[in-house]
Amino acid sequence: MKRIKNVIVSTHDSLAPIKGGGALRTLKAAIEFKKRGYNVIIIAPTDHIGELYGIKVHWLHPPRKQRSQILSSLKFNIRLFRKFLQFIWKTDLIFIHNTISAATIPFLKLIFRFKFVLDITDIHAEYLPVGKRNIFEGFLTPTLLMIEYFIIRNADKIVVVTNEMKKHLIKKGIDEGKMIVVYDGADTDSIPCDKEKGADKGVIHFGTIDRQHGVEYLVKAIPYVLEKNPDVKFYFVGGGRELENVRKLAKSLGVFGNCIFTDYLPHEEAVKFLRRANIGVIPRPDNLPNRIVTTLKIYEYWASKTAVVSSKLSGISEIAKDFKNVLFFKPGDSEDLANKINLLISDKSLMNKLQEEGRRSVMKYSWDKIIKRIVDFAVSG
Repeated sequence: MKRIKNVIVSTHDSLAPIKGGGALRTLKAAIEFKKRGYNVIIIAPTDHIGELYGIKVHWLHPPRKQRSQILSSLKFNIRLFRKFLQFIWKTDLIFIHNTISAATIPFLKLIFRFKFVLDITDIHAEYLPVGKRNIFEGFLTPTLLMIEYFIIRNADKIVVVTNEMKKHLIKKGIDEGKMIVVYDGADTDSIPCDKEKGADKGVIHFGTIDRQHGVEYLVKAIPYVLEKNPDVKFYFVGGGRELENVRKLAKSLGVFGNCIFTDYLPHEEAVKFLRRANIGVIPRPDNLPNRIVTTLKIYEYWASKTAVVSSKLSGISEIAKDFKNVLFFKPGDSEDLANKINLLISDKSLMNKLQEEGRRSVMKYSWDKIIKRIVDFAVSG
């Protein structure tokens, strides 16, 4: 492998404004490459912004995913491929977050000499079999799963987000020697940890509302919560394909008046809502793609001193302990979720313990340490 000098960093998530769980992780990796003296360019959605932190950006529109995530991802990769061709001749390393942006890389590797480093926080095709699919998506799912694992297999180095994901990829025939586990993190300096008046009766779901996130289980828990705590407010901060369905569900259950919904917000605006709630919920159902990740939410909840109530999932269980820095509930059980929320509201001592332990826990996952590990691994060997 030739000496690394020129680096392309890419993702399908918007880096400006920050949208998507991998956006901050990817942007910080680009900044770290630049700090180390590499010539870096970013090829990613940035809403027409041509430079970030002194790094040249070649922007493109993100995949919309509203009608068909498959077609939107395909069109995105065609646009991305054209961008790659402009710079691939002198590129030594391509660092890509998640496979949605990497569909053409195995074919480029047949012609050009560069190191391909893949940073994975989700295996996207695995969400298709467990979610609502149209006929087109259902027909293509087996092929898309095969393609995604083909892309992963072709990476020279792979950063995964949990040990559970690493074990899963080993079962899929991915070389263990190419992988390293690096958990996600939170930017503790930019996330407020003070709470507004009334936060003791605030519950938040922070981030995108998509099929895999199980937000409907939180909405279905609201009537049980309101039976004992009728003045609780529920904040749903973030857009997504399921936002309108979740709003309709809240109306049909008669709890809409206790809910505040936002659409997508820039990250710096969205985190302000964390000041309004003492409890943050992760209601994801228990299925393969959810089991092998952690989700950025838990780190951001911890950073903001928001007590976490989460589905008990394998990936999250790697970093969180029940009744210490998280309160687990049975996945898919809205009544159990409501019981855990009511318990925290009534037990101030437990609430305080989870808030304080969460804040201590997130300090082990500072972006500075995480990104240095990722870039060290990317450029080694």
